[in-house]
Amino acid sequence: MSPKQYSYLAFASLLLIFASQAYLVYDYFQTTRAGLVRESDTILQEAFKAELNIRHDKFKYLMGEERVVVPPPPTKENTVKADFSSTHDLKGNILGVFDLAVNKVVSNLVPLDIIRLDSITGTILKTRNISSDFTIHVVDNKTDQVVDQSKDQVYFSMLKIPSKSLIIDYDKNESLQLILINPFGLIIRRMSLMLISSLLLSIICLLAFRFLLRTLARQKQLVAFKNEFLGTIAHELKRPVASLSFNLDCLSMPAFAADKQKHELLVNRSISATSELNDSINMIVALTKLEEGLLVLNKEPVNLKKMVEELKNKFGSYPVKKVEIQTVYEADEILLQADANLLNQCFANLIDNAIKYSNKEVLIIITIRKTGHWIVVSIKDNGFGISQEKLPVIFDKYSRAHTANTNISGFGIGLNYVKTIVEKHKGEVGVKSHEGEGSEFSVLLPFGR
Repeated sequence: MSPKQYSYLAFASLLLIFASQAYLVYDYFQTTRAGLVRESDTILQEAFKAELNIRHDKFKYLMGEERVVVPPPPTKENTVKADFSSTHDLKGNILGVFDLAVNKVVSNLVPLDIIRLDSITGTILKTRNISSDFTIHVVDNKTDQVVDQSKDQVYFSMLKIPSKSLIIDYDKNESLQLILINPFGLIIRRMSLMLISSLLLSIICLLAFRFLLRTLARQKQLVAFKNEFLGTIAHELKRPVASLSFNLDCLSMPAFAADKQKHELLVNRSISATSELNDSINMIVALTKLEEGLLVLNKEPVNLKKMVEELKNKFGSYPVKKVEIQTVYEADEILLQADANLLNQCFANLIDNAIKYSNKEVLIIITIRKTGHWIVVSIKDNGFGISQEKLPVIFDKYSRAHTANTNISGFGIGLNYVKTIVEKHKGEVGVKSHEGEGSEFSVLLPFGR
């Protein structure tokens, strides 16, 4: 599968995960809501019984507790028939039927006090940690109209959770209903664990998907870099190999072998091409070892003045451009502990860049001085310079300061190599540059520490 197909598959999987999470949250919401409705039914029944007991006590007081009233025998005139077969709430519930009968008798003398019922309900709600506005309705079962209510509150029908109707009078077809107004804050609190876990899982999925996309984009970028890098390496290594091959072919001809001057020139060019080829290979190998954690510095006393003089002689005779290299030394002999080969390659890269990114006449000033515990090697040129937006990234791998306005080829790893090797020596590297005014690279190496 291609990275694009993997992205589509990951995106579809993410949508499926979100849909599953949304369904679970919705299902849990419905379950919590149904539980709250059942709890409301129980609370309403409990409050009604408490209010009925109060009225019953008052009823007994009014009737006189000392006088025992013997009910008359049942006759057609004093018998009340009620059909409970269609009422699922009371069918088989003897206590409910008893409460209805008591309420029927008591209400004739002590009617239902809906305000007191509201107060009792509020107390029970508090004991159950339900902090929601509410009201109690007395509803006509035939017309579904509200006959009476404990509070005159205005609310949207979407923001309420009604309990089941509690029948209190079959003759009048009246029932009670507890209305919880906007109790969704309570539902959310009860769902807090579910919501937090769903949110965390969603965030993890998003971060994982983002990481996957970044990884795929990075891999795509690395593939493009790899292809460009291999093409550039092939081009760069082809040049010294072609030069070496040409020089060797010439050396094999008798005419060049007889001419000592031409023979010596070809030999020097062959040595230079071999050295350039070897330096490029060593730089690539060093970066590879560093990334794998296998690069070890072979430190030894290094004379920086001698190293710079050798580089000056090497780059002073550039085949195409007129190169002038000036040197300024603070002392005749400047020694420090370093890996000579790696450090030499660093300075060679900086000088080679100064020549490549300059016009036909090149002026390079190399200064070596001591500052505190540092040895500072400064390489200043009169080249093209670097734009300010490119300065922060020029030491990044595969980053090149000049790509559009020049035909200069390169790996894009030279400055990254310099920074890596200098930092491996516990040093620092910096640059000052303005476009069109040249550049100055400063390498700081620890001295006497």
